[in-house]
Amino acid sequence: MKLDQRGDIAIAEIVLYIPILLLSIALVVRHGAARKVGWIFFAILSIARIVGGVTHILWEQNSSDTTLQTIFSIMESVGLSPLLMATLAFLSTVGQYTLENRPVMGARTFRILHLVATVAIILAIVGGTSVSSAKKQSDLSNATTFRRVGAILFVILYAGVVAITAFCWLNRGQVLKYRRKLLLAILASLPFLFVRVAFSVLSSFAPLPFGFDADGHMVAVVSSSPLKQFSSTSGSWVIYLVMSVLAEYAVVLIYTFAGVRLPLKQDLADYQKAGMHMRTMSEEALTEHAGARPYDPAYYQA
Repeated sequence: MKLDQRGDIAIAEIVLYIPILLLSIALVVRHGAARKVGWIFFAILSIARIVGGVTHILWEQNSSDTTLQTIFSIMESVGLSPLLMATLAFLSTVGQYTLENRPVMGARTFRILHLVATVAIILAIVGGTSVSSAKKQSDLSNATTFRRVGAILFVILYAGVVAITAFCWLNRGQVLKYRRKLLLAILASLPFLFVRVAFSVLSSFAPLPFGFDADGHMVAVVSSSPLKQFSSTSGSWVIYLVMSVLAEYAVVLIYTFAGVRLPLKQDLADYQKAGMHMRTMSEEALTEHAGARPYDPAYYQA
């Protein structure tokens, strides 16, 4: 079975994401399966990468199968969404118990950003499907528009992530101990996320290697645009490896390491213990104040 460089990358992704999938499932069990917890998105990403890798390898053995091409193209385009949605979930966790009443960290803010992510991934899927099923040039134009709008929404989503991260950092003194360390993991992932988002945008604006003539026949298109190197299917495999695969995997490793190392549940126990201690001190102070006045000589002298 002979594969090109992208086929080799597909094999590497399968090998790398199988343990991430198993570890993600363990983290979901440990921290919870709710969307706001974040680890569920890494399980979704792992499945997308494994399925995408398998279908890419099968397609290289049978390049006439457009269904396989459609599947791995869609799997490639949806990878960014789980990363950003997981980051939003982790930011929500960072502000839990201390910053969650602030408008920036409110439920409405996260609902809006999750809606942006959902629309972006839908447009990416529709765009990828439309490219594979296009029968005329107008179909390709519509598919390209969907992909570009989706990429722009990912930029907006990334900007929202950066803004919330900056807010949490400026108020890190109020953040609980282990959630503060999770915030550091988010900060470490932002440069890699930026590279991954940049690749998504450049890829969506890269010219397609084919088009249709006036009679509806598919023809090869040779472009002089420098953006052609960023095509996720026909561009430079080195750029694809560095800006998409490695940048994405770096984010996964940072968050996975944080998930394994950080006992986030201990923050809740410490927070509850501190709350009980403060309430006890307040009650004792009130009792002492109320009981001291009748026996305070200064009170009667006054």
